[in-house]
Amino acid sequence: MRLSDLMPVITATWPAAAHHENGPFTLPQGVDGGQRVSAARLRDPLAQDATEAEIDAAIAGLAALGQPPLFMLLDHQGALDARLAARGFVLRDATCAMIVPSAQIAAPPPPITCFPIWPPLAIQSEIWATGGVGPGRLSVMTRASAPKTSFLGRTQDRPAGTAFAAIHDGVAMLHALEILSAHRRRGLGAAMMRAAADWALDQGAATFSLLVTRENEPALGLYASLGFTAVGQYHYRAKAV
Repeated sequence: MRLSDLMPVITATWPAAAHHENGPFTLPQGVDGGQRVSAARLRDPLAQDATEAEIDAAIAGLAALGQPPLFMLLDHQGALDARLAARGFVLRDATCAMIVPSAQIAAPPPPITCFPIWPPLAIQSEIWATGGVGPGRLSVMTRASAPKTSFLGRTQDRPAGTAFAAIHDGVAMLHALEILSAHRRRGLGAAMMRAAADWALDQGAATFSLLVTRENEPALGLYASLGFTAVGQYHYRAKAV
């Protein structure tokens, strides 16, 4: 599996409010849902480049949606990346896509450690808010089609973590894993990942996937220890202020 194969999963499990076609580009309408649902990207994930005029049209289209100039570039789209860099667009948030067979890590959580629940509880929204996941991103979760769920993680008899997962075409993707800082490095993240994979396997998803920024070294270490392998990388180009 390659990153281009995961793009439909990313789009379906973390959906924009709307998508607008603009030449070779798709312009997602983010509605405060974050970069992933606001960045222009080539509609064909195997494509590599666009013309200067097509880039101009995409920038104008984003402006018409009330969104700043922002592009998502997959790791094989170096030609388009170079065009944007030459225009003064700066690189932002290099992100690694990772997968693992669901059965390889799936395990029921220890008692009262992790619960799948939909819709999320208010305490989960509070935990997400500590990591910058606000109402706009919660709306993204609501828009995602089923099967989907959130997970509430507990440690020391207290709510301590939360996450969201959804499935598209037999591939589950985990989003917005957040552990309260006071409860990190106690194994809760790994337990929640295993519980999420167990849920995914029960839903018929043989592959479990996630996205993580390359700057997040603790998370990269956790995922590698669980057997995840990288299938590609993407990043954003944003106009320098």
